[in-house]
Amino acid sequence: MDKDQILGTVSSIVAEICGVEKDAVNENSTVGDFPAWDSVGHLSILSKVEETYDISFEPEEMMEIEDVKDIVEAVYNILQK
Repeated sequence: MDKDQILGTVSSIVAEICGVEKDAVNENSTVGDFPAWDSVGHLSILSKVEETYDISFEPEEMMEIEDVKDIVEAVYNILQK
């Protein structure tokens, strides 16, 4: 799976949880860009990503993830292991 595929899926998840159009989400979208992307929304997004890819983020990773690009990188790195 390449990063573009992951970006598409992650963008869909962010859009769904934040209640925005997928077109509004890009790799630079970050916490606070959408009203629903607050700390609780952030955890919801990461939980849905974990569920979708059947992976688990380490607590340190979760603390470092701030935007869509970070989520894509984290998923990609885990899937490469």
